[in-house]
Amino acid sequence: MSLYDMYFSKENKNYMFDTLSKIIYEETSIQIKDSQKYIDLYRLHYPSIFESVSADEISILNKEIINRIGNLILKDINDKPKSIQDIPEPSEPLKPSEPSEPLKPSEPSEPSEKRKSISLYSSQRNKDSLNRYQFSLSVTFKEFQPKTITLLKEQNSLFSNPNINILFNDTENLLFKLKDKIKLDKNEYYTYECVTEDTIQCNNSLKIQIRNYLMNDPLTKSDLYQIKKSKTIAYEKNDYLCLQIDNHDIIEGDELGILSDDKIETSLFVKKVFQNYLLTNKEEIDFTKEYNCLQMNKNITITGLFLNE
Repeated sequence: MSLYDMYFSKENKNYMFDTLSKIIYEETSIQIKDSQKYIDLYRLHYPSIFESVSADEISILNKEIINRIGNLILKDINDKPKSIQDIPEPSEPLKPSEPSEPLKPSEPSEPSEKRKSISLYSSQRNKDSLNRYQFSLSVTFKEFQPKTITLLKEQNSLFSNPNINILFNDTENLLFKLKDKIKLDKNEYYTYECVTEDTIQCNNSLKIQIRNYLMNDPLTKSDLYQIKKSKTIAYEKNDYLCLQIDNHDIIEGDELGILSDDKIETSLFVKKVFQNYLLTNKEEIDFTKEYNCLQMNKNITITGLFLNE
């Protein structure tokens, strides 16, 4: 049997989660074996260990499971990650464990007095960002603890599962679970909640990559549209601002953020769509400038706590 087959076998997955549960119980007196939250976290990080660790023995990979995923769970439980060493190798099937004590509900954590709430928006992204799912923000704080993310439900792979993943600064991959849905007119917005309380270290910028439960990107091209031409026209006795935009997915009712020099100058509402020509509410703009636009109703909001010191 290959190392891949051994690692991803049902026996090894179950054995390692049971072993991890026992170690966590010894460390914290909290039973995680039946916790869906930690089962999801385990499933999320299990494949990435095989991909990131160069090893030719199953024992090395299994120790990384304990160290990496164990630290994440311990950090979530008591915010003090600990290194766990020396675990037994799965030489024989694990016997059924004795009934464990019921899981004790933990006290809700209170944010530090120095921590303040903040909302971050994909529309505030830097120029080098790819799209609303892969973007970077210029920030002034040193630490950020993500809490929720709210997105417009779209026809892509991100919404095929109640869990999504967000990679922060190319280092911290966090799991978010569907918490709530809200409908506004024809749009439906999904809010997801972070299952852990990890803190992201920031150095003047925060990079965000939103991926589906399979770690795939839901959008691989830019969502910034160039406005080829713009002018005021009269149509059916009404005055509109007409925009020419090629190869777009903009529909009637969308709100457009109009950018010049990478800054949003104003917003427009799409009244009518005729292929590559959009009619919006009349707005005074400088027709000598070059403009791009974003669909503001697809803006993504991430809330959390930040720390400056």
